[in-house]
Amino acid sequence: MLKSLVAFAAATLVAAHVASAQSTQEREADYAGAAACQACHAEIYADYIRSGHPWKIHKVTGGAPSYPEGTSPGVWSPPPDLEWADVSYVIGGYGWKARFMDLEGYILTGPENRQYNLANANLGLEPHWTGYSAGTAPRKPYTCGTCHTTGWVATGEDGPHQDGLPGIHGTWAETGVTCEACHGPGAAHVANPAEVDLSVAQNCNDCHIRGDVTQIDASNGLVRHHEQYEDLLSSPHNALGCSTCHDPHKGTKYGLGGYKGQEATCNTCHKAQAEVAVAAEAHDQCSICHMPFAGKSAVAITVDYLDGSVPKGDIRSHIHRIALDPEWNMFTEDGKFVAVDDQNRAFLTVDYTCLGCHQDKDTGWAIAIAPLIHGRP
Repeated sequence: MLKSLVAFAAATLVAAHVASAQSTQEREADYAGAAACQACHAEIYADYIRSGHPWKIHKVTGGAPSYPEGTSPGVWSPPPDLEWADVSYVIGGYGWKARFMDLEGYILTGPENRQYNLANANLGLEPHWTGYSAGTAPRKPYTCGTCHTTGWVATGEDGPHQDGLPGIHGTWAETGVTCEACHGPGAAHVANPAEVDLSVAQNCNDCHIRGDVTQIDASNGLVRHHEQYEDLLSSPHNALGCSTCHDPHKGTKYGLGGYKGQEATCNTCHKAQAEVAVAAEAHDQCSICHMPFAGKSAVAITVDYLDGSVPKGDIRSHIHRIALDPEWNMFTEDGKFVAVDDQNRAFLTVDYTCLGCHQDKDTGWAIAIAPLIHGRP
């Protein structure tokens, strides 16, 4: 009897695994692949392929991964204790940082030489290695495919696994965030474009979030990366879609036009504020003050000013609103979240918006001069 139960259980598990593999194959058949989109949407494809989205994860095939000309300088070597032959995938490598997966599909972790940070001219930092730690384990499973791949299906430890690699707890239809990650599976559209439409809904908030959308996660005095949607919800622009300011097919790094420019964005709504009353503060861009580098993806520095210091990261804030109350703390007491008021409004403080640049000034000066910038005493 016991042998029969064991045999039945084993058969059930095998059947479930086979069914899961079959459903994965059927799902993948719904995807046409970005190359199919290129045939009709060549101009859009040419913009998109140079953006960061399709390079969120990159399969290693015998050497360093390559990125489009004029964009990322790339990741020229694997972790110092490894060869490229020891790496299955590079995660990222475009814009900010890269992490690495071993030949079983696990993300390599450790106190040093596990994350490659690209150079950051704004912070004055050269490319360098740092640790990427996940507790004491030397590696961790890859479960990030929702926002790194197209057509991701989480399958867990039991699989099936992409490429048969046990460390990848899921499967995908295409590496990177490609056309169908945002527009949906396109095989039926490719076969019959006149009759089958794809989605054009804005779904940036599927990935540009971290956990609870009512909280902006923070660490070490900076907003954690991919918090832009939470930033926006707590800002004065919470009714706007991302495409108000961004072209979703173009990158925001490397001058690729992903940001539509101040004339097409801020100045269309804030005409009265377009003129800066204080001549010395007549910056070309609103983003200098209203979108400081208060977030971190890969690297950060500390900037000292007259009566304190403030961290400066590598990601612009999308909170926009500036607090002039000297008692307001931008972060919660434990530092894990951005503080909000009873209307769920978040605020940047003057150390981030003013004193990161005006390092010879103090907090009192910043609070006094900020209301005058747009001519309001």
